[in-house]
Amino acid sequence: MEAEQEMAFERGKFGGTGDVSGEAVRCVPFLADGELECDVGGKVVIVGRGGVKFEVKAQRVARGGGIGMIVVNTEESLFSCTGSADDVEMPVVCVAKSGGGLLKDGARVSLRGVQYGVGTLRYTCDVGADGQRAVDGGKEAAKGGGDGGAVGGIGGVGMKLSLPSTAVKGVAGDGGGGGGGALRGSEDDESSGDDSDDSLG
Repeated sequence: MEAEQEMAFERGKFGGTGDVSGEAVRCVPFLADGELECDVGGKVVIVGRGGVKFEVKAQRVARGGGIGMIVVNTEESLFSCTGSADDVEMPVVCVAKSGGGLLKDGARVSLRGVQYGVGTLRYTCDVGADGQRAVDGGKEAAKGGGDGGAVGGIGGVGMKLSLPSTAVKGVAGDGGGGGGGALRGSEDDESSGDDSDDSLG
C-alpha cells in the first residue's frame, strides 16, 4: 500500500523556479561525478552531495533529460546549492540526509513552492496495512500526509513549508531526534561540515 508523505527542501542558487512532479530515480553513480549510467529522461533525479560541483551534477542530469534534481545533504540540515549554470532550467533543491534516504526509485515526487526558496517535497512510500512505513529493514509510523500533517519526523519528514524563505530562516523544525530538519539560520551558511567546500556538490 502506498501513502503520500512530505519533507522540506531548500532551492539552489541556480536552476528553475517552477514546481515539477514526476517519477523519482536515484542517480547512478549516486554523486553524479561521472557520466550517468541510468535513464533520467522525464524524471526527478536524486543525487548525493560531494565529488563534483553542484552545477556539474545538474548539467549532467539536464543533458539526460531530467526535469528536476534533488541533492541529498551529508548532514541533517538544509542548504542552498551554490554555483551558476544558466543552461540549467530545471529546479535544483536540497533535502536533509535522512529525508533523502526515504526517496526510492519509482516514487512519485512533487516539488511545491520552489519559487519561494523553501518549499515542500511530497513523495509516495510503501506502508503496511498497519500504517507503518518501511525504513531500512524496519518500520516507522507514517507522519504528515494530510492537511494537518505533523511537523517533524526524520529529516523534516512531515513538515509543510510553503512560505518565502525570508519568513522561515532561522526556524528549526522538530526533527524528532538528532536535530533533523533544522533550517539554516543564515542565507549564506551553506557549508556541510567544517572542512567542506561550499561550491563542491
